[in-house]
Amino acid sequence: MSNSCNIWITRPAMDGEKMAKLAREQGLVPWQMPVMDIFWLMPDKVGLRALTNASVMIVTSRHALTSLDKANVALPQNATWFAIGKATAEALTERGIQAHSPKQTDSEGLLHELEPKLANGQQAVILKGEGGRTLLSERLQVRGLLVAEIVLYRRICKPVDGGMLATFLMQNNPVLSVASGETLTCLIKSASVEHARQLVSLPLIVMSERVAQFAQDKGWRGKVVVAQEASSAGLIEAVKFIF
Repeated sequence: MSNSCNIWITRPAMDGEKMAKLAREQGLVPWQMPVMDIFWLMPDKVGLRALTNASVMIVTSRHALTSLDKANVALPQNATWFAIGKATAEALTERGIQAHSPKQTDSEGLLHELEPKLANGQQAVILKGEGGRTLLSERLQVRGLLVAEIVLYRRICKPVDGGMLATFLMQNNPVLSVASGETLTCLIKSASVEHARQLVSLPLIVMSERVAQFAQDKGWRGKVVVAQEASSAGLIEAVKFIF
């Protein structure tokens, strides 16, 4: 990969640091400018009761597991677990749980993996962040499952330093990377009108077809590449398909 490629890393905290390290190892120039923070939420009594009774557990993000850790909530060991994304599956493995993880790392891929294993009347729990994943819940209910959603974290947009962003836009081969539609929304919100106009013309690397479609629906004009793996490493690897 060209060492003149500058990649904007929008992932927060440790995710961003890990991705920046991977970028440097591949000869890229990382710009760590996170556009959101994570606000942890405590599960309520109804959610905890559903967690105890669940036979099917679905985790949409490892942030949800971190939230349960912070709340000292034990994970049910007898349920069948499903994870969206390699990082989420690995986070469950670290906690002693083996999860089914679809190759297609989105709700559709998970449903394809899930549906042959479901039985009418099962209690399914979806561990998630605030907003999104409505398709997953709706399809499971149609299949006759009792579905409980436990919202465990909220993403909050944060401003990006305008001077640093202006400098990034003047670099050779600038590339943007985002993990979600929410990240992309925060990215545009963090920029001035002039900078936003420049950003939507730049190459964009995303984690799923769903986010790619979201970007195009929002008027993204630059080339959009979907990473083959929904991870920081996948986003870095996808840079070679930009140029």
